[in-house]
Order: sequence, then C-alpha cells, then structure tokens
Amino acid sequence: MKISFGIVFLLIVIMSFKLKTDNVLLYKQSLISHVSTVNADTIYILKCSDIELPSKIGKYTIVDISENTSLFLNNKLSLYAIKLTPVEISRGTIEIILVDYIIQNNAGEVMMSNTGSVIYSYKYESKSNRYTLVKKVKYTI
Repeated sequence: MKISFGIVFLLIVIMSFKLKTDNVLLYKQSLISHVSTVNADTIYILKCSDIELPSKIGKYTIVDISENTSLFLNNKLSLYAIKLTPVEISRGTIEIILVDYIIQNNAGEVMMSNTGSVIYSYKYESKSNRYTLVKKVKYTI
C-alpha cells in the first residue's frame, strides 16, 4: 500500500511539472505569434501570479506590469500591454487567451481599455510529442 501511494504521488509530481513546462511553451508560442507584427523590443504583460514566463522570448524582453501599471507608464501617454489568462481546456484543445489593452494615465488615474483578444487553440499530438496550433480566433472591439 505504501509503495503504490508513493508511485502515485511521484507520477502526480512528474505530470504537474510537465504540464507547467508545456504551459510556458504554449504561452511563448502564442506571444510570439501575437506580437509578430508589433515593432517593439519589449512586451508588457499583465498576468496571474501562477503563470511563469522567462524574461526574454526570442528578441522580445518580457516585462510583467501586473503589480504596478502606473510605474511603467512614467511620462508616456499610453502603453500597450497583453493580459495572459490562465490556460483553459475546451473539447480536447488547450486554449491560450491573450487580451490586448491600452493603458493610459488620465489625470493621475490609470485607465485600461480592452482593444480585443485572440484565442490560440492547440492540440497535443502524442505521436510527435508536440502541440500544434489548430485554430486562432481574433475578437475586436
């Protein structure tokens, strides 16, 4: 009984680690696709504390402004940011939702305007041991 409990616990730990690294991979793929037309070196993101990303993805520096958006506005009129939502699973696909925001300082008050979103849907292919983008849906406001 103790051995089977230990094996189950070990499998849960291994699977949660794999899912975590898979999530990071899918966020990275989605972000690169999302900003491919943006002419910038820095991507400002708003994310939940449980989403982990490296500080650099390809040529882009990733800056999380979730904790203090007004600090990053400084003297800028506005700032483009992307909100990362938690991974969702729907009908066998893994969905990454990225929401675009324009953040502005309006007389000392931070205003966030949603400018649209994109849902990236991935399927896992066990034969090739990789995720494939199967659908990309853009919503505009």
